[in-house]
Amino acid sequence: MIYTSRRINGDMMTQAHEPLNIMDGNTTNYSTKTRRGIYLSKCMVFVILVIFTLALVTASLLVYNYAACPRTDQLANVTKYELYHCDQSKLLVLPITTEISNNVIPIETSTVPIDNAPTNLRLPTYVKPTRYYLKITPYIYEGNFTFDGEVSIVLTVLNETEQITFHGVDLVLHDVKLYGNEDGKQVIVTRRIEDPQRHFQTLYLAEMLVVGKQYVLNISYTGILNDNLHGFYRSSYEDKGDKRWIAVTQFQAMDARRAFPCWDEPALKARFTISIARPNNMSSLSNMNIVKRDKHDTLPNYTWDHYAESLPMSTYLVAFTVTDFQNMTDKNFSVWARREALPSAAFALEIGPKILRFLEEYYKIKFPLPKIDMIALPDFKNGAMENWGLLTYREIAMLYENGVSATTDKVHVATVVAHEIAHQWFGNLVTPSWWRDLWLNEGFATYVEYVAVDAVEKSWNITEICILDQVHNVFQLDALNSSHQLSVDVSASEETDAIFDKISYGKGSALLRMLNHILTDEVFNSGVTDYLNAKMYGNAEQKDLWTALTTSARKTGDFEADVAVVMDSWTLQTGFPVLTVSRNYNTGTVSFSQDRFVLINDTTTTQKSPVWWIPVSYTTASEKDFKSTRPRIWLKGEKTITSNITVKKDDWFIANVQQTGFYRVNYDHHNWQLLIKVLKDPGHFQNIHIINRAQMVDDAMNLALTGRLDYGTALDVTSYLSHERSYVPWKAGLSALGYIDTMLSKGAYYLEYGRYVLRLLSGAVGDVGWQLSANESVITAQYRVDLLASACHFEHMDCMQNAVRMYTNWMISPNPDSYDEIHVDVRGIVYCVGVRTGGAREWQFAWERFRVASAPSERHRLLSVLGCTRAPHLLHRYLELSLRNDSGIRKQDVVRVFSTVAGTAIGQPIAFNFIRANWQRLRTFVGSISTLNLIIKVVTRRLNQPHEYEELKRFVAESCSDLGRPVQQVLETISANVQWRERNYETIVNWLLAANKAAS
Repeated sequence: MIYTSRRINGDMMTQAHEPLNIMDGNTTNYSTKTRRGIYLSKCMVFVILVIFTLALVTASLLVYNYAACPRTDQLANVTKYELYHCDQSKLLVLPITTEISNNVIPIETSTVPIDNAPTNLRLPTYVKPTRYYLKITPYIYEGNFTFDGEVSIVLTVLNETEQITFHGVDLVLHDVKLYGNEDGKQVIVTRRIEDPQRHFQTLYLAEMLVVGKQYVLNISYTGILNDNLHGFYRSSYEDKGDKRWIAVTQFQAMDARRAFPCWDEPALKARFTISIARPNNMSSLSNMNIVKRDKHDTLPNYTWDHYAESLPMSTYLVAFTVTDFQNMTDKNFSVWARREALPSAAFALEIGPKILRFLEEYYKIKFPLPKIDMIALPDFKNGAMENWGLLTYREIAMLYENGVSATTDKVHVATVVAHEIAHQWFGNLVTPSWWRDLWLNEGFATYVEYVAVDAVEKSWNITEICILDQVHNVFQLDALNSSHQLSVDVSASEETDAIFDKISYGKGSALLRMLNHILTDEVFNSGVTDYLNAKMYGNAEQKDLWTALTTSARKTGDFEADVAVVMDSWTLQTGFPVLTVSRNYNTGTVSFSQDRFVLINDTTTTQKSPVWWIPVSYTTASEKDFKSTRPRIWLKGEKTITSNITVKKDDWFIANVQQTGFYRVNYDHHNWQLLIKVLKDPGHFQNIHIINRAQMVDDAMNLALTGRLDYGTALDVTSYLSHERSYVPWKAGLSALGYIDTMLSKGAYYLEYGRYVLRLLSGAVGDVGWQLSANESVITAQYRVDLLASACHFEHMDCMQNAVRMYTNWMISPNPDSYDEIHVDVRGIVYCVGVRTGGAREWQFAWERFRVASAPSERHRLLSVLGCTRAPHLLHRYLELSLRNDSGIRKQDVVRVFSTVAGTAIGQPIAFNFIRANWQRLRTFVGSISTLNLIIKVVTRRLNQPHEYEELKRFVAESCSDLGRPVQQVLETISANVQWRERNYETIVNWLLAANKAAS
C-alpha cells in the first residue's frame, strides 16, 4: 500500500477491505463505495425528518449566499463524495479579488431536456489556445483519490467576443481569472455557465476581447482520480501482497477535459508545459523530457517534475503518469513496467528502436521529440495509445516473456508497438482536423504496422496475415447496411467512440494497401512524405492526402487520374462492392459488373445502388502471373463493362490478384468449376497464389451466405482444404466455416457438420502434430494452434487424449507453478479442453492458477479458457466474478469474460440472460458505452431464432437504445442470422449428409 503525506483531520486516511472468499456464496457488496447502516424507530425517523427539513432550509439560504466548492487548500477536509457531488448550479465560486474590484462569479447550469439535446457539439471559434502551462498534483492513496490542478492558457482572439467557451467535465473549478497577456490587466468574469451535456464551460466577460490580442486564462480546480479507465484515472497492482496505486491518463478521444480545462478538439493544437507533483518514492512521465526537479512547497514528501515545452499537439495526445515502476533504456528509448514485470519488456525495447529507425527512413522525417517512453499498465481500456513521446499499453500488448508468452503473443507485441510508433508521424505530427477523418490516423498506422514489422522481422511473412486481419475480418462488418462511411461525421463523444472500429482501422488499412498497389511503392511513399512535410505540426483532411498522392503520381506519368476521384468513392460511401465476372466462352470476352455486397438487401430503400472506381487485376491459367498487382482494367464508377481481353475456353480466370482490391469476386458457374477442379488437384492447386486460394474460400462461402452463390459450389471450394498445408488458406477456411458452425451448433445435425470438418482437418493435424521444433516460424506456430484448436473443438480423438493427459498431469504435479511440460504455444488449447471435459475441480484449478499468475499472457490465457466449462453454474459464477471488485478480474478484461462464456452454445444463453438481468449494475460497473456495446455484440452473436431476435429487439428498445450505431449493427447481424437459417439450414444439412455418405 502506498500512502502520501496528505492527512485528513490530522490522521492518515486509510480504508480497509476485508478479504472475500469468492467461493463462499455470501452476498457481496459490488459498489466501490462503503455501505453503512443504522436501525431507527419510526418515531425517531419522524423527529429526524422534521429537524432535517428545518436544517435544510436554513442551510440552503446560507449556501446560496456564502458557500463555494472546496478550494485546493481546503481539499484535505473534503471527502471524495462531497467533492464529486458539489452542486455548482446552486453555489458561488470564491471571490476573485483584483486591484480594481472584488468580483463574485455567479455559476449557472444549462439544463436541456434529453429530447432537445443540442446538436452543435463543437466549440465556438472566437478564441484559440496557443500554450498551456499545467501543474497537477495527484493524491494517490485510498480514501482520497483526487488531484489538484492549476492551468494557465494563452489565448489568441480570432473574433470579437464577450465570452469564452472551453471544455471541462467532472472538475470543480475554483479561481477563474482572465488577464491581458501584455498589459496584465484583468478582464472581469461576470458569470459562468456550465453545459453538462456538451461538457462546455462558458465565461461571460465585462468587456469585449480585442481581435489579435492575447489573453491568459488562469484556473485552479480539483478532480477525481476515477476508476473508469478514462481521463486521469487510478490503477493498482499487487506486489508481494501489498497493493500499489498508480495514476495514469487516457484522453482519446474526448477525455482530456476530465483532467484539465481545455479546448478539447484535435484541430486546436497548442504547446504544453507540464509540471507534475509526485510522491518522492514514485516517478512521473509525460510527453517531453524532464528539465528540472523541485521540492514541493507545501507537501514535504512530494517533488515537482518540470517537463520541457512540447511541440504543438492536440489535447488528446497529452499524457502523464505517476508510478513506482522501473525502466530499461536504449539511448533515447525507454520501457517502463512494474518491477516484477520489467524483464518481460526486453523484447519491446529490442524491437521498438528498430521500428523507429525504419519508420524514420520510411517517412523520410526524423522523429521530432528527444525521447520515447513506453509504459505497460495493469489497467488500460484500449490495447495501447500513441500519446506523443509517451506510449501507453495494456501489459499484454507490451510484455513478452520467453517460456510464458506464446509465439502469437510476440507477434501481437511487435505489431502493437509498430502501430503506436507509426502514429508518431501519422496522427501526432499531422493530425486530422476532426474525428470524421479518424481513419487517416488508424488506417495508416494499421497499414504501416505490417510494413514495419515485415521490414524488421522478414521471416515472419506477416504481410500474408494482413489479408486475414484487415480484409476478410473487415468485410463482415462492412457488409451491414448499418456500417458507416470511412470518413464519417461525428458529434457526440459516444459517436466518436463508435467509429473506433474495424472500419476505421481495417478498412482504412486495406484501402491504403490497395492504393499502394495502384500507384507503386515509390509513388505512394513519396506522396505520403510530401503530405507529412506540408502539414507538419498542423491538421489535415483526407483531401490533403489525396492531393499529395495525385501530385506524386503525375510526376511519373503512370497514373493520370485524380486520386480523390478514385478514393472518395471508397471513403465517402458505405460498404464495398462485389465484382461479378461473366465470361463468354464462345468469344473469349469477359464482362464485369459491380454491386454493393450486403448481408441483407434493404428492399425498403429507394436509393440508387452505389458504384466504385474498381481497380481490376487478373490472371489466367495460361499466364499464372500472380506478381503483377497493378490494375489492368478499371470500372470507373460504371455499373458494367465488357472488356476486349480474351481468355482461352478451358482456362480458369482469377480477378483481384493477391486480393489487393477491397472487394469480393464472384464468377459464372463454369469458371467456378474450373477453379474447383484445379484446387482439388493435389499436384496443381499451388499454381494459384496462397492469398488467392484464401480469397476464393472466403469469397465463395460469403457469397453463398448472402444467396449470391449456391452452397453446393461454395462447400466444394472448401473441400480442397483436405490437402492444403498452408496457414492463410486454412485460416480463411476455418473462419468462413465458423459461421456455419455457429448457426448449426444448437441444431440436430451439428454432428454431421463436425464429421465433415474433421475429415478436412485430419491430414493437416497429423502433419503438424503436438511436437514443436526449435526456431519454428511464426506462421507455423499459428497454423498449429488454429488446427489443433479446431480439432479439439470437434473432439478429434488424438487431440482430446493429448490435451486431457497434459492438463491432468499439470493438476497433479507437486508444483504447478513450475510445471513446463505443456508448450506455451498450445497451453490455451490444453487448458480449454481440461476445463471443458472436467467439472468443478478442473475449473477451480484453472481459477486458482489465474489468481496467482503474474505474467499478463498467462492471465490472459486463463481468462479465455475459464468459459470453456460446460457446467452452467460455473459459467454463472464466472460472469458474477467479473463484476466484483475483489475477484482479480480487471475492468479491462470484462469483455473477454463475457466473450468466452458466450462462445459456446451452452454459455451464450447464460451470458445473454445475465446481462439482461444485471443491465443497470453492468452499466454502472463498466462505466463505458463502448465497452457495453462490445459486451452486447459478443453475447448475441450466436442468436439465430426468430424468438431470440424478438427478445433482443425488446431488450434494446427497453434498456439500451441509447448505445447508437453499434447496437443497430448487432440487430442487423442477428436479423441476417435468422434469415440465413430459414433460407439455408435444410440445404446445408442435405449437402453434409450427402458428403458424409459419399466419404464413408
